[in-house]
Amino acid sequence: MKKEKVLVLCSHSDDDVIGAGGTIAKYVKEKKDVKVVIFSSGEKSVPWLKESVIIKKRERESEKVSKILGCKIEFLGLPDMNLLKNIDEYAKKLRKVIIKFKPNKIITHSKYDLHPDHKAVFYILEKALGNRKNKPKIFTFLVWALFNPKDYAKVYVNIDDFFSEKIKALSVFKSQKFFIYINYLPVFLNNRLAGIKNKCKYAETFYVENA
Repeated sequence: MKKEKVLVLCSHSDDDVIGAGGTIAKYVKEKKDVKVVIFSSGEKSVPWLKESVIIKKRERESEKVSKILGCKIEFLGLPDMNLLKNIDEYAKKLRKVIIKFKPNKIITHSKYDLHPDHKAVFYILEKALGNRKNKPKIFTFLVWALFNPKDYAKVYVNIDDFFSEKIKALSVFKSQKFFIYINYLPVFLNNRLAGIKNKCKYAETFYVENA
């Protein structure tokens, strides 16, 4: 039996951990083949540092996180805060990744996220998949939003055994410590509330984008 392949798409190097860090670790433990693709280098996130410096910092942090969670990682190196402007071009890059990896499942940002780069990743994915008949199952998560305004079907993934790994991974992002610190409480509350709904301690919430 072939391994299930899960592709996680995110705009910046910490988004995958905030939205799906526990699930990534869980899937790896379950022997699934998990690959994270980071679209943007995040070079504008620390304006007082040279962009080349912050790119290297963020990539090193992500590589360290991939070892903690056990997943593969790929950087597309696309411009920060600019993903909505070249959807067609970026979709071609993503299409190559999808064709090569052949995922059964894709986890990515919701189009209802408030961050423009986050929703851009969703639209790039839509464009990359095009009219393919056999599309992977797509699940989305929220980072900069409290709720999904549409009544989507929700899936809760129990991460009781992996919540500590998620927090450990989040702590790696020293270059983003301000944003990470303000996210600790929302991450805890969101995962705890989802856990209550899933009758466990901690869970991550995903929205089903296709049947």
